[in-house]
Amino acid sequence: MTSPIPYVSCSLFALAAFTFGTAASVVRAETLITGPSPFANCTADNVAGQSGTNYPNAEVEPFVAANSRNPNNLIAVWQQDRWSDGGARGDAGAYSFDMGKTWATVVPPGTSKCTGGPFDRSSDPWITISPNGAAYFMTLSFDNDIICADGTVISNRNAMTVNRSVNGGRTWGPVINLVDDNDGRIFNDKNAMTADPTDSRYVYASWDKLIDFTVPATCEVAEGDAQLQRVAQLSAEATGGRRDGVEMARERMRAKRGALSSRSAVPDIPGATFTGPTYFVRTTDGGRTWEPEKLIFDPGGDAQTIGNLIEVTPNGVVYNFYTHILADGAVRLEYVRSDDKGASFGAPVIVTDMNVTLTGTLTPDDQAPVRDANILFDTAVDPRSGNLYLVWQDGRESDVDRVAFSMSRNGGRSWTDPVIINQTPASDNPLLNQGFLPSVEVDKNGKVIVTYYDFRNDTADGRESTDFWSISCNGRNGLRCGDQRRWGGEKRMTEVPFNMLDAPIARGHFLGDYMGLARAGSKVIAVYGKAVGKDENDMFSQRAD
Repeated sequence: MTSPIPYVSCSLFALAAFTFGTAASVVRAETLITGPSPFANCTADNVAGQSGTNYPNAEVEPFVAANSRNPNNLIAVWQQDRWSDGGARGDAGAYSFDMGKTWATVVPPGTSKCTGGPFDRSSDPWITISPNGAAYFMTLSFDNDIICADGTVISNRNAMTVNRSVNGGRTWGPVINLVDDNDGRIFNDKNAMTADPTDSRYVYASWDKLIDFTVPATCEVAEGDAQLQRVAQLSAEATGGRRDGVEMARERMRAKRGALSSRSAVPDIPGATFTGPTYFVRTTDGGRTWEPEKLIFDPGGDAQTIGNLIEVTPNGVVYNFYTHILADGAVRLEYVRSDDKGASFGAPVIVTDMNVTLTGTLTPDDQAPVRDANILFDTAVDPRSGNLYLVWQDGRESDVDRVAFSMSRNGGRSWTDPVIINQTPASDNPLLNQGFLPSVEVDKNGKVIVTYYDFRNDTADGRESTDFWSISCNGRNGLRCGDQRRWGGEKRMTEVPFNMLDAPIARGHFLGDYMGLARAGSKVIAVYGKAVGKDENDMFSQRAD
């Protein structure tokens, strides 16, 4: 088992209680979680020999979970030292036993070469904690792309892995591979894991398995087939590397909708060029063993899922939500449901169409692309009523990304019409109206909390000033949260705005595809990223309720 790295961070006190821009808000003190990279002295992964640009001290894509047995115990996870073309040198984490006032960094073993494992890179960190206090840290681990002798770029080994902790995240047990693929056509991507809050024996994980029929399985095949060589090279160029499943999905969606027709699949390849079904695994014995992966939703040819997230309602029903990108480029939110603890799943149910903008988030002055949650979403469930909540980026009404919300009070059978809820003040510059990277959680009393970023305080001074916000709906058990007018209580989480242009570039300035938000006893805790210097991000935490 690993020992914690001796770095402890403490709270940063608010510099001033003032408000930028025109909207009234509360400014709170935030706590710095991250310190110097734990991989600064690692040479095992041969950074110079890999493709892309590595950003030391760039922490991105945080998630957080709270221990229901001890709400003061929080565990946060993130990608450490991000690469421009996918993944990071490793996934790292930190634990707190004072509800986020202080944090200590620790690195689970075996998920990348810098953590003692076989893989070049790690990505998509996820954390969940069972009712008995056992914690599960899920990681996507993979090798860098292979370039064959003829120049063809193909994929290589990738795995979904999990480490387990029984002491609140202080130390982590050995890595377990839930699935391990070494076929160049297959990339397992965008994973999530959820411990069943009603039974500590059960933990569920799901992800999309991208299968690209145009990519050779091995270099031997590539060097003998000129057509496959050409298609594989075009595919790699279009996606900026084959180890970023979200960007691959976005490129395909845009191509299908005609925005990037020059990058569409080569037309003389017969049949479907790719697919991306949802796969699922579970443990029924508290992590001692894991069942084999199984297919739970197949979108068919030239279609895929992404962003699979699992929620469990108080009556033990398991929901797997996902984004469904259809063969024509349309995008929908859907779910499949299990009434037997994940042993089987029913037919897909459509929640709503997603109005996905083709550009995603752009900074208001330079119109620089921001790597955001475009095509993704977040979910929450009320621990008492079982109400289900969804938030996502949506371009309805204004054709720029803002925060949309929908909810179900009847187990997903029906959903409220989507409403835009971010409180960003209206501006003549449409890009100042954007809200992006939303997360949602519910406190123990049923109050719904949503966090997001926006640019409202940008002043066109050469910076792209960015802030992180929380809002809430306090209707009884969320009954009226489908009404846009019920949202308010806005709080500014960032003490001062940061410059989005300082964030490292990974197909856009990158903070993460998601941010962390967790119910901890009577409080809701956010973990989020900020750019703190050129190509450097840090992770911060504070109360969001």
